[in-house]
Amino acid sequence: MLRKAFTVLVVIALLLGGLTTVFAATPKSGGTLRIAASSLQSLQLYKTAANDITDSQSVIFDRLFILSKDNFKPIPSLAEGWTNPNPLTWVFSIRKGVLFHDDNSVFPKGTRREVTADDVVYSIGFMQKTSTAWTLGPITSVKALDRYTVEITTETPQPFLVNDPNRLCRMCIIPKEAIEKLGEDGFAKHPIGTGPYKFKSFSPDSGLLLVKNTSYYLPTYLDAVEFVVIPDPLAQSIALQSGEIDIIKHLFNLEMATSFEKNTKFDVVKSGGGSYRGIGFNTTIAPYNNPAVRKAISMLLDIDTAYKAVIGNHGERAYGQVPPWVPFGYDPSLKNLWSYDPAQGLKILAANGFKDQDGDGFLELNGKPFKIEIKTLPGSQVKTLTILATQLREKGINASVLTQDTAVWADDLVKGNTTVFFDYSFAGTTGFHSLFHGNMIGAANTHFYNNPEVNRLLDEALTKIKFDELSTLWKKAQRLVFEDTVGIPLYFEYSYSVVSKKVVDFVPPWGGLTLVSSENNVWLNK
Repeated sequence: MLRKAFTVLVVIALLLGGLTTVFAATPKSGGTLRIAASSLQSLQLYKTAANDITDSQSVIFDRLFILSKDNFKPIPSLAEGWTNPNPLTWVFSIRKGVLFHDDNSVFPKGTRREVTADDVVYSIGFMQKTSTAWTLGPITSVKALDRYTVEITTETPQPFLVNDPNRLCRMCIIPKEAIEKLGEDGFAKHPIGTGPYKFKSFSPDSGLLLVKNTSYYLPTYLDAVEFVVIPDPLAQSIALQSGEIDIIKHLFNLEMATSFEKNTKFDVVKSGGGSYRGIGFNTTIAPYNNPAVRKAISMLLDIDTAYKAVIGNHGERAYGQVPPWVPFGYDPSLKNLWSYDPAQGLKILAANGFKDQDGDGFLELNGKPFKIEIKTLPGSQVKTLTILATQLREKGINASVLTQDTAVWADDLVKGNTTVFFDYSFAGTTGFHSLFHGNMIGAANTHFYNNPEVNRLLDEALTKIKFDELSTLWKKAQRLVFEDTVGIPLYFEYSYSVVSKKVVDFVPPWGGLTLVSSENNVWLNK
């Protein structure tokens, strides 16, 4: 079967870190699970790929399927099962008896409505129409075959539709009448889903409170789930140690990992993936629209020294964007594109008009000071980027690092207000497509890079079933991107969650946060 075969292909190289679980005879009901969030500016669906927002939405809304904690294969959630009768067709069987949240302005208390195939059709259409962060690919039709069966047809074979954590796995089931009554903005302020916990209150400056959905089709043990906004990663670590929160979903300050590992009050849980870390360029803004300038800057950086000084063994050097846990695209041969050669880098800059004309020790371009400001969100990478900026300053480039609030950083990137930036996100199966395909400009492609040949290779790759064919196309596209030095790969950072020992059955997020499923059900062992 196509789906089964390709799923094995996608996940074959993923390694799941050991999960320490506190076992008790019987799960206990009650309590509030408090989870750290770096930023929660809006709950609007599909407008951002920020983990905190998508993770919180994964608790409010059900998805057709989730990714297994053991091997990242898709397993049933709102869909009881699915088939792939031919390369262009997917048929999903919807679980009966699943109800939308009540006690709100759309469904008053006691007037819950069952989810049907029509809701799935509407939800897919809503995602296609509104999403600027995710794409479902070339879907030609979505229709309800009966009350509980949905058929999706695609223009070309789309093996990633189900296997990629950033495609159909992101689609949330929503009620049409809620959008019609509240509008998109109103729905974002009072989201209504079918998930294990339902919306109670939200404040962008403080956090999100969800309460138990007593009508969920699986048991729910927690009384409430609270996402507590703590922008600074160090402050998150302090809050966890003091008991103010129970979980850090994504440990951004990896230098704290070793400290937490030695503390018997916490579990440090490694997920099966991680994140790409690099320096990106807006390739439409001078002088970064010149590939030679971008290449020269890369030659001035001693990357190995910088990243190892900060994260040690909690990551590995990157030479392209696709990480080792995505085997069809990982290409260590890209190492031959990169060299630490400051003399040659400065020679290239000089040939492109960069000179120290006023004798202040820093280069100018066309008589004006040349400055590099690397915009980043908080995290371990700030220290790495600061080391790299210092290296540039020592070589005559006035470089600095600007740490921004996560939402501001992301907004600046999408709007093109940033020239040089911390390249973070999308180290998943189709992350490379998201970051560098021309169709993603204005969304995930914040490099504003549009290479027709790269676009063609990526489009063709997304239709391939055979590993060798897919891998060849993906690697060709990746080599073209980094021959153009659209970005400078730094390292792949391993992903960790840090969890209080009193939290039982927590699974690190991958394609969303799962607190209640057929595989896990989080509760508090007080």
